[in-house]
Parts: sequence; structure tokens; C-alpha cells
Amino acid sequence: MKREIIDEVIACLPDERTLFHYFKGQYALQLLHYVSQQLQSVAAIKQSPYHRLLNQNEVRSLLAVQGNGKLTPVLFADQWLPSSQPFVLTVDRWGDSNHWHYQVTRPGCNLVLQLNFSEQHNRQYQKLVKPEDEFIFNYSGHPVMEKGKRRLFRNTLAWARIDFDLERGEALIEEIQNDWVRRVQACLNGIRRGTTPWYLDYCDCKPERFELYMERVFAPFIKLWAEAMLSAAIHFIRAELGIGDIYYHTHEAGQKLKRVHCGAPPRSLYSDLPRKFCFQRTDEDPSFIKQDRTFIRKRRKVKQVEWYRLAI
Repeated sequence: MKREIIDEVIACLPDERTLFHYFKGQYALQLLHYVSQQLQSVAAIKQSPYHRLLNQNEVRSLLAVQGNGKLTPVLFADQWLPSSQPFVLTVDRWGDSNHWHYQVTRPGCNLVLQLNFSEQHNRQYQKLVKPEDEFIFNYSGHPVMEKGKRRLFRNTLAWARIDFDLERGEALIEEIQNDWVRRVQACLNGIRRGTTPWYLDYCDCKPERFELYMERVFAPFIKLWAEAMLSAAIHFIRAELGIGDIYYHTHEAGQKLKRVHCGAPPRSLYSDLPRKFCFQRTDEDPSFIKQDRTFIRKRRKVKQVEWYRLAI
């Protein structure tokens, strides 16, 4: 995607931040909010690709109160639980003409949606871990927020890279990834093995204080982050870009099309996660990509290309 298009989109978005709350399983309510605009009964949902959403506990509780089998978008809107975690969403740009280095499907840039910690997390993190650098648990070469980029700095938990075409109404989620979970878990594993991980060389805290951070502050994010990131990406694509036709890479084809030769992401992010969100596998390429000459050359070298697709 051309850099100018992304810059124009970013210029039209809120300047500083967007608050986003998420609790485990909330994606089911979010998707049913969209789906119920067309499928307006439980019976219709049961016959659709979204039938598994009805098994979520929060959905079942809502439907039990509703009682008549009828569905409306309002029923699933603005749901909240005490376990909801607050996040701050920001957007940025990623990539340039060197599409191999930046692992994009077609030459150009991606829009990046960053899922950042709230001040609630950051206060406890600063108090317990006392970091001396913002890139201890994030890698500076990844699309995370940098100090000085915005008026308010927030540490980035995860990010999604997105390619899109406003005229065709299609978007491709290139990647959902994080550094923070992987690095803090590596640090904790090192402590439990009786070694001092290098991460703590840049923190003014003892190992037991880091364990306290993991136990009291960070533990909920480990199982939450991937759901929250994909949910935020779908919400952003649907609400801010006005796009309802969303593609997502499969593990096999994604690595080949983006030439991911080392550091392959967990398979579950490109299998279990999209299936949980009711993406359907398809061998039909996104129309806004399949005419790109670089993509055509790459596709010829890949015997079989499949995608996940969500039409909302």
C-alpha cells in the first residue's frame, strides 16, 4: 500500500489515543453485534458459520435473559465485565519499498494498530520492575510505540499490521504479534532456573520483585492478548475504515508469501485464533492483492495458497 494513503487515513483518525476495553471471550459479543444486523434469530445463527459463538458463556447468559430467540445488534453492544482490561489504541505506519525485510504480502507499507497498556498497568510496572529503557520487553525494530512519537507514551503489548483497499472494501491482516509476552516469560523462566536473565540488567529490581509483577499485574494478559489484539483489529477495520471483508493469513501460505525464514510465529496465531473468530478458509485471493505483479510472481512459486476470510 502506498505510504500517502496510510498517512491520509492516520490524519483522519483521533490524534492521540482511543480507549479500548476487553475481557476474555468478548470477541463473541463483538462478532454477534455485527452478524445480527443480517441474521436476526438464534436459529439463523445456528445454521451459519458463526454458530460456535452461541456457546460462549456471556452469550448464553444474554440469550437466556432475552428468551424469545430474536437477536438485535443492541443486545450485544457495550457489554462489560469487572475483569475487563483497559487498553490504549494508537496507529502508525510500517514498511517501505523493501518488502522482503518488512514481511509484507505486496510492496509498500502497512498500517499498524498498536494495543498499548493503560496507565493502570504502567504504574505497577514502573513501581515493581523499575525499567531503565523502554525497549527491555519490546524490540526496537518492531512496530511498537516509541518515546517522543506522541504526547503520551504507552508501552505496547501487541500490534496488528494491516493492508487494505478502501475502493474494493477489503482488508488483509498481515500479522498479529507481540514481544512483551514472550520476553517476560523468558525472563521468568530464567529466574526459576536460578539464573539472572539479561533483561534484569536493565531493571532496578530483584528477581522476586519481577515475579511479583508477573503474578499480580501481568498474568491476565498472557491468555488475553491475542484475542484482544484481533478483536481490536476487526473493530478498527469495521468501524474506522468501514471495511467488512477481512482476510487473514494461514500459517503455511503466510510464511511463504511474506518470506518469513526465521523466527516463525506460533502456529496457533494463524490457525486456532482465526477459527475461534469464525474466519473461513478460502483459496480465493483478495481482489486488491491478486493484480499486484510482485504478488503474482510470489504466488507462482507457492503450490497452494489459502486464506482465512471474515465477511461482516
